[in-house]
Amino acid sequence: MPTQELVVAYEQARGRHAAATRELTDLLARMALATLADALPGATTVEAVGEYNADWIPTLRIQRVLGRDGAVLFDVEVGHADRGVEDAVDQVNTEYLDTLIDLTGDAHMGPVIIG
Repeated sequence: MPTQELVVAYEQARGRHAAATRELTDLLARMALATLADALPGATTVEAVGEYNADWIPTLRIQRVLGRDGAVLFDVEVGHADRGVEDAVDQVNTEYLDTLIDLTGDAHMGPVIIG
């Protein structure tokens, strides 16, 4: 049986871990939006979907990027003529959103709004 001291240390560590996860989650969302706003000025909202790929790896992928007025700036079904926008979407998907879903798991499965 763990000692009370060990239990307290464990609970404190879990609290620090939860706080760090919240901070990192917020930073990932902000970095994703900043990256997209560089390529798509006015971008404020990401509509994404979390799902398991063919290898059962959880992924979070952008479906649409919206502007301040709700206008669609990017739609994955249509794509974008500017290769820089496509590259920014790919970067956000793999560098920020995949890390976000790794940290939060089921919380980001299905339709997700970021922004």
